[in-house]
Amino acid sequence: MKRWMVVNPSKFGLYWTVRQSNDSSQVGPARGSINMAEDGDIEFSVAEDRRYTKEHLWLQVIDRDEDEDGNVQTSVKVGVSEYVAAVWGEFIRVTLPNLSALDGFDEGEEKSQEKSGLEGELAAEDILVTLRTADDVVLLDSPFPCGILELNGEVEDSPDLVNSEAYGDGWLMIVRPHEYEEDHFLSPQEYIEFLAESL
Repeated sequence: MKRWMVVNPSKFGLYWTVRQSNDSSQVGPARGSINMAEDGDIEFSVAEDRRYTKEHLWLQVIDRDEDEDGNVQTSVKVGVSEYVAAVWGEFIRVTLPNLSALDGFDEGEEKSQEKSGLEGELAAEDILVTLRTADDVVLLDSPFPCGILELNGEVEDSPDLVNSEAYGDGWLMIVRPHEYEEDHFLSPQEYIEFLAESL
């Protein structure tokens, strides 16, 4: 029977390292990278300063602005949890949304894009990212309707960033959700508990 164990937080208190193990005696000190052992153990980190979806995306609020009408606009950086690479294996290709195919994108309306700052729109459950391993294709949907502010093209050029820097340079995009309620998403502890219950 596989068990999930929180090994301990990193010395900086930013990540929890979690290990799924066939044998509880395999628990060791926290490490910052994924360890795929031959005995079926997997190890990955969960960043503390983010929220998580049940589809294994992480969400980090990077900016909140209030417009003149009192509406709060939230900018959220989105990435993939280290759990995804730990389970599916190394990603060899990352495909972000094609902006020219999205609603809200019109090459002839540059001025309106500059005014809004949005590159395109995603509806809830539109494909946010396609991740390819040597054997599988993983499709992850948008957790909410949102406007895209920025895509991280570096992950398409260097997919290994999603494997090795999931919570750093491996982020996918910055979006502006139409509505963002942090409580609708999982805290790091709730995410770890969700993983434990789902296996």
